[in-house]
This record gives sequence, C-alpha cells and structure tokens, in this order.
Amino acid sequence: MRGRFFALCAAAAMVAGGGGEAAAQGGAFVTFAGQVIDTYWGAPVEGAVVRLTETIREDGSPIVGVTDAQGRFSIPAVPEGPSQVLVSRIGYADLVQVLDIRLDQFIEVVMIPKPVVLEGIEVYVDRLETRLRELPYITSTYGEIALRSAPDLNVADYLHSQPSFEFVPCFEGNTQSGIFGQRLDCMRTRGTMPQRPRVFIDDAPAFGGVGELSTIPTSAVYRVEVIRGCGQIRVYTNTYVEGTVVQPRPLIPIIC
Repeated sequence: MRGRFFALCAAAAMVAGGGGEAAAQGGAFVTFAGQVIDTYWGAPVEGAVVRLTETIREDGSPIVGVTDAQGRFSIPAVPEGPSQVLVSRIGYADLVQVLDIRLDQFIEVVMIPKPVVLEGIEVYVDRLETRLRELPYITSTYGEIALRSAPDLNVADYLHSQPSFEFVPCFEGNTQSGIFGQRLDCMRTRGTMPQRPRVFIDDAPAFGGVGELSTIPTSAVYRVEVIRGCGQIRVYTNTYVEGTVVQPRPLIPIIC
C-alpha cells in the first residue's frame, strides 16, 4: 500500500496527536518504510530524520530512522496504528503529521525546500573549512550525514564511538568506582595526550564541557569539528546553521 503526505509549510502541516509520550505496548509491530523526495525537483532527500515523536519502544529507545542516498527509510518494530511522525532535514520545512501505520505500507514524503538556506549552507561550510585550514593542527570533521546515521546517540557518545578517539578520565590511575574515574571529561585522540577539551556549541563556549555534549542528540547537529593539539570540540546545530545562513555573521577566529 502506497501513501503520500506533504509538507505544505512548517505550521500548516501539523496535525494534533495524542497527549504525552506513549510506550509501544501490545498489538502488532511492522516495518515502517517510505521515501522522502524534494517537491520542487523530485529528487530524493538524503539524511532526513524520520521520527515517531510521541511513541517509544518498551525499552525506552526512540523510534527513528534516516533516509539513505535514494531518500528511502526503513524502521523496524514500529507499532501498528496511528502515530505522530516528524520528518526533518536542514534546508527543508519540517513535516509533522499523524499517520495510520500498517503492514506492507510505503509512504512517499514530499518536503518543501528552502532554496536560500540550501545555497547558503554550501558557502558557510566553505568558510568553516577555510578557517580550519588556516590552523597548524590536524582536525577531524563529522558531517550531518554521518551524524544522522546514529540518530539515537548524543554527540558525546558518537565521538566516543569513533576510531582513534575516546573520552577518558582526566586523572591517571583512577579506579572506576572513584568519582574522578567515572567522569570521562578528557579526550584522547591518536598522537595526543589526554586533555580536557574546550567545547564550543554554535561558536559560543560551553562551560559544561563534555557533559554538555551528552545533552545534544546527533539528529540536531549539522557538523562537529575536533581540533587535535588545540584541544577543541566545536559543534554546530542545525538551527544555528540555518540562522547564520539567513542572517550572515562573521566567523570568530579560533584561538588555541
């Protein structure tokens, strides 16, 4: 069974769902599948996050998926029946709608792009890359597609899972039961000693450090930069990038 729903605009597309967040209990479970396409060009939209916003699994995990290069998504173990679905992608109007999810259903999601934002993002990313190239340090960059491939992780967990990167206690020789041994607030990358990173979120200092990174889901982030040697982690959220593109502002120099 094939269905289609549209993002008319961010506000008008909203349909009221049930109150509160409900756990999926009892009933049948199906695979929720579909494709997200650009309404102007008919092209697939890669990296869109498809999330059931008011339903969670019995183990407390969110029900979420990400579209691939063909704009397709497939989310297993989704409770059959009405659920509120949010489809979001930077540069497009969010779509929120209640869908009656059924067995063998394939949903075609048509999203409206924001052309000014999509064009401006390329310019903004070029500026970020130029700023990094001017630094005498090795940097690792994680883009939106990679980040959104792990939509159920936060930024701290995502970085900790990457090769040649880990968060460790800032004091050597701590036991796991000790207070300092439990706090993984220093970073260690290949070729560097453990160091307490300076964390920036949307170009502003995050005084909560690594702990603050654990409060940010990867699905809300467009880009993460890890500047080795300099000991900095810089996070750029989707909301900030879109706002910067619409109202350009100068980049703040990176000072190590």
